[in-house]
Amino acid sequence: MEGHGAPGTRTTGYSPVVASGVPIAAVSRFTAAASPVAATYVVLRWLAGARAVITAAVVCAAGALIVATIATRRRLIRAARIRSVLSLGGPLTGSALRDVLRTLSGDPGLEVYYRLHSRAEYVTSAGEPAPWRSGESPGPARQLIEAGTVDEQGFTVLVDTAASADRAARTLRRVVLEAAAPALENARLQATLRRQVLDLISSRSRTVRAFLAERRRLEGQLHDGTQACLYEARSQVRRARPQVSDPAAAASIDAAAATLGDAIAELGTLVRGIYPAGLREAGLGSALFTATSDFPLVVEIADDEGNGLDEVTATAGFFTVMDLLHIALRSRAHTAMVRISADEDRAHIRIEYTPTAPPGSSSAGRTASRTDETDAWLAVEDRVRAMDGTMQITSAGAAVIVEVELPCGS
Repeated sequence: MEGHGAPGTRTTGYSPVVASGVPIAAVSRFTAAASPVAATYVVLRWLAGARAVITAAVVCAAGALIVATIATRRRLIRAARIRSVLSLGGPLTGSALRDVLRTLSGDPGLEVYYRLHSRAEYVTSAGEPAPWRSGESPGPARQLIEAGTVDEQGFTVLVDTAASADRAARTLRRVVLEAAAPALENARLQATLRRQVLDLISSRSRTVRAFLAERRRLEGQLHDGTQACLYEARSQVRRARPQVSDPAAAASIDAAAATLGDAIAELGTLVRGIYPAGLREAGLGSALFTATSDFPLVVEIADDEGNGLDEVTATAGFFTVMDLLHIALRSRAHTAMVRISADEDRAHIRIEYTPTAPPGSSSAGRTASRTDETDAWLAVEDRVRAMDGTMQITSAGAAVIVEVELPCGS
């Protein structure tokens, strides 16, 4: 039977048919069959996109790795070159290492300070204290960078350098300081030794000054106390002598006066040996002239320095010259020439004498005399070295020439 339906369709007894002639059931079956294909297509499209993303990420990571490898290789090559420069011609220390670091880092104002062992104190390569206290910045336009090796107290070196905003400059400076770590540690040991030497010199100077102060105190007590008492006792004995008529008593008084005179003379010699008379007032040349006026050796003194030496240097020079004159006396010299001069920071003393006979008359006597003479020379050298001075002994024909240099404290 035919019935009325929607336009463009017709109804039969079996199944509806679309206008194109395709049954509706066939379309449903086609749609059901096409759904898995569409889902698979979408999944494949997503996987393709994910693969592209993963591929791009892998390519970027590989590129970053290549760049990092090249940068690391360049850094290692640069560090090797820096180490070769630092080790060229032997290990660099002190100002030489600082100058090389300035050149390599491009900072002409770079300074290096080294921490002392087991002390929170930094010093320069010469052992002098750093111009700033620990933990303080050296200036607004500069910065302190930790370098060197690391121990239980932190980094062993601080580098005072210009504060740079340039990343390349900071990287170069870091590479330079890392490559210079062995050289910095060696320089730190040298700076520590120099600091210890400076401490010893300072301690020695304080000891010498205290020793001289004690000598002056003893000289003052003996001169103003004991020697004055002896002079007064001799004066009283002499005043009592005319009042004594007994010959035996008079002889005893005369003997007592003579003994007091000998005691005064010996005490005067002792006082001059403790501290030279006139040294502070008139200077080294005048003190030597007074001390050698009755010396059993003709001594000619040429003083070209005036009165400009400080007391410590003048005192050391006085006892050095007197010891050398006693050595010349033991070698049977007849005359000795002493010349004193000074420049801005050092005193120069030149002693020249001519021995006339070897010491000692017998074999045993020569051995003992040579031993004493050796000890005397060592004593003189020890005194000079204690003042951080130098002594040189030369000969000009039969003459012996001793040249001594002492640092001036003033």
